[in-house]
Amino acid sequence: MNAKNMKKMPRKRSPLMTAAKAVMLVLSLVFSCAMPVLAGSGLLYNRESYGDNMAKTGIFMIFSAIFMTVGAILCLFRKNLPNILSAVLSVVGLILCLAMLKILTDHADTSGWTDKYTLSPVSGMYAARLLPCIIPAVMAAVIAAVQLCSYDLREQRRALKARKLAKKNAPAPPIV
Repeated sequence: MNAKNMKKMPRKRSPLMTAAKAVMLVLSLVFSCAMPVLAGSGLLYNRESYGDNMAKTGIFMIFSAIFMTVGAILCLFRKNLPNILSAVLSVVGLILCLAMLKILTDHADTSGWTDKYTLSPVSGMYAARLLPCIIPAVMAAVIAAVQLCSYDLREQRRALKARKLAKKNAPAPPIV
């Protein structure tokens, strides 16, 4: 019996990994999707008063939200390619979001943007809304890396064990 004829063993699903994926998906829909999209669309909506540079920042913030959300969705699958893309898109989206946050908070501080009711700086509000994007993006990258590494290693161990078992159970050669 060679390796081609052997039946594939069913994969075990880890309850911890399933729970981590569920938590990551909810967090990514709230923080990675909604917050950057709302901040970016606000910058685009008020582009006449903020200028073209802030409108570009808003566009890039929306793209970062798309990258992080797609990365979170792709890590739900157990295949290799979606997990690689998930890790890359999550990290790229997070870096883009944090870079746009830095540009936005620097501009808000230099322009003196304040909340009209509490007169607190708006840069703190943007940071408080966009910094939690780190959690789901890192979770997506870690889940993708764990799935990528553990599944491949487990499959190699299974194949090696199956080859040893097939060799052990092979019929003896004729003595003639």
